[in-house]
Formats: sequence, structure tokens, C-alpha cells
Amino acid sequence: MDDGGVRAYVEERGWDWLRRLARRQSAAIVGGLLLLGSHAVALDAADDEEAAPASVQETSTRINRKVTNPVSLTWSLKLLNTVDFDDVGSHGVHPDYTLQFQPTMSLLLSPFLKLITRPEFTLVDDTAYTNGAGELRRTTGVGDTILDVVLSPKLGPWLLGLGSTFVFPTANLDQTGQGKWQAGPASVLGYKSKTWLVGAIFQQWFSIGGVADRPTVSELHLQYIANYFFGDGWSIGTSPKLRVNWRAAAGDQVTFPIGPTIAKVVKFGGVLPVKFELELLYVPVHPDHDGERFSVQFNIIPVIPAPREGPLWGSS
Repeated sequence: MDDGGVRAYVEERGWDWLRRLARRQSAAIVGGLLLLGSHAVALDAADDEEAAPASVQETSTRINRKVTNPVSLTWSLKLLNTVDFDDVGSHGVHPDYTLQFQPTMSLLLSPFLKLITRPEFTLVDDTAYTNGAGELRRTTGVGDTILDVVLSPKLGPWLLGLGSTFVFPTANLDQTGQGKWQAGPASVLGYKSKTWLVGAIFQQWFSIGGVADRPTVSELHLQYIANYFFGDGWSIGTSPKLRVNWRAAAGDQVTFPIGPTIAKVVKFGGVLPVKFELELLYVPVHPDHDGERFSVQFNIIPVIPAPREGPLWGSS
């Protein structure tokens, strides 16, 4: 065999070896993914946060853990009552009241993949502001609407969600909305146990249309969560929301609140679980102009049965 024949033989054998290696590696990767999926299902089946929807037999503490989990399969209807004490320039600190409605609707797409849909409607936004003459005024209207859509794999104690977030300009007044259509990424990352849940919810919005003479939007919200669960439906923790307005002037970009949250789940009539939350926040880092100083939030969260218990595709 001449040199050309040897070279052709080696190249042919080499390609054949690479093809066999690629087939083996592909089989190993597919097998690993299948094993990971089955392992995640096994872990989650043993995890009481995902084992079943809220029922009369469940303890109040278990329901509390499920409602606190941002990627749980539990359906809930949250009413958020918030009073922010804002510094309105030379007029001092004035309270703003906001009423929001935030249902959480989850769907089990497959035995190990969930779809979490969470809209947020601002029903009442009562805001103090200064007009062009520097005079203090108040206005009350409807705010913009937020929609989060996130896919979440079932990974036992780990919480993971990836998806998109949107803002729709539904406000009827300039003072209660931004006047822009917005979109961006959303994610959830965390860990849970019988007594603890820690995590973070990330939302970033970019304006993609809307009223031409309103400012362009680039805004980050990062809610950091840490909760400890006692018996009898009680929990204590913290869940403030860090906000960054990337397009604001220096000194007006960051709002960073800190403070505790205490919660309790009560079963009305022994049938309807309702979670009550009280959150007190102090804002050490805030915008220099019209920034938030203190905040009090009282939430009422009824827990309702999911319309569908099993997966949409496949078997549980």
C-alpha cells in the first residue's frame, strides 16, 4: 500500500471512529437527560409542595409553603394593599395608596414541566405629585398591567423558572402609568425545605412602543425572598423588591427596601384557606427626587383549587 493508500485508510478509519464516538456520546447525553428527568419526577413526587393541590386535609403550614413558592402548582388570588410614604420634594413625605390584584395560575404541561402565569392588575393608584407650578396635587386612577409567563422544571427542592414578562399601558392617567408597551426576560431561582424557602424573582422591562412623548423605559425589579415556616400556618421572613430605573438621572436610579414580613394561613369554615401577610419596609437607598421612604403592605391571598390536577401531556 503506497503512502496515499495508507493516508486514505487512516482517514477512513479515523472518520469511522469519530462517527462511533459521536453515536456513543449522543446516546449517553440522551440517556442522561432521561435519567435527570425521571430523577426530578421522583424527587418532586416525594416533595409535599407539589404532591397535590390545596385540600381540606392539608395543614395550614403546608399551604403556606406552597403559596410562598413562586413556581408552585397552587392557584391563589392575591390582593395587595400598599401604602408608600414618598418624599414629594419641598412638600415633605406623603402617603400613596395602591390596590393590586395578582392571581397565580399554574399548569402542569408534562410530569416534570410547569407553566406559571401571573398577571398583576393595578386597580387603584392614589398618587401625590407636583404639577408644573410646583404645587402638590393628588390623583387616583388605574395603573399599568404586568404579565409574567414562566416555564419551570420540577427539580425537587430547587426552584427554577425562565420566561418573559410584559407591561401593558392600561393606565388611564399619566401619573399612574408609563404609557409604554414593554417586554423582557423573567426568571426565578431558589431552594426550599420543610422549614425554609429562599430565592429571587427577576424581571427586566424594555419599552417597545407606546406614547411617543413619554420617556423610554428600561427597568429592573429583583424581589429577594427568605421565609421560615413555623407550625400552625405561621411564617416570618422578608420579600422586598429592589428596583432599578436604568434611564433615571444619577441618584434617582435605585430603590432598595429592607424589612420583615409576617404571615399566617387561616382556614375559613375549615374549607377555604386564606393567607394574610403584613410587610413593613424601610428604604435606606432611594431616589433623591420623589423617592419612597417607608412602606406598609397588607396582603390577602385566598387559595383556590386548580381546575386541572394532572399533566396536560404524559402521565404523572
